[in-house]
Amino acid sequence: MPSSRTKRIVLTLVALAVIASVALATVLLAYGSQDRARPADVIIVLGAGEIMTVNRTDHGVALYHQGIAPWLLCSGGYRGANGITEAELCAERAERAGVPASAIVLEPESRSTQQNARNAAAIMRDQGWQSAVVVSDSYHLLRARWLFGREDITVWTSPAPGSGRVLDTLYFLVREVGAVVYQAGKIALGS
Repeated sequence: MPSSRTKRIVLTLVALAVIASVALATVLLAYGSQDRARPADVIIVLGAGEIMTVNRTDHGVALYHQGIAPWLLCSGGYRGANGITEAELCAERAERAGVPASAIVLEPESRSTQQNARNAAAIMRDQGWQSAVVVSDSYHLLRARWLFGREDITVWTSPAPGSGRVLDTLYFLVREVGAVVYQAGKIALGS
């Protein structure tokens, strides 16, 4: 049976972990609540399943039509039930919304935000682009900015409108807190 001192230490560590998680979630939401879009070489839309990719694409298209950038890079390699990747879904939707096919670049291989950043950075270097506006959901933008910045890209972020459903937001926010901690651990270990 653990001693009362051991129990207090464990409870204290759990309480500290909860407090740190809530603080991180607050920082993620605060950062993501601001639209930092400004003129750039390209708008990068990060895929995230069908519904969120559609929301993100619509926001990226709106930025394109505002003249934020002359190119739209659609990123994401997961395939939906229809068999097309998030990048292809983004491109098809963007074309239907008036973005010329000649202004759309696909990156259909990535399956994580870190891969999104690496693959998009390689495309940007090939094209001679140096700056990007990254479009994602609000809770995801701080980590996206961090990972794209690690690829030596000048990046600004722009949040796509969310579903407005509190439980969805809470679920993805908790997931994002875990992803930030995981990513920090990977980087600390040199991965």
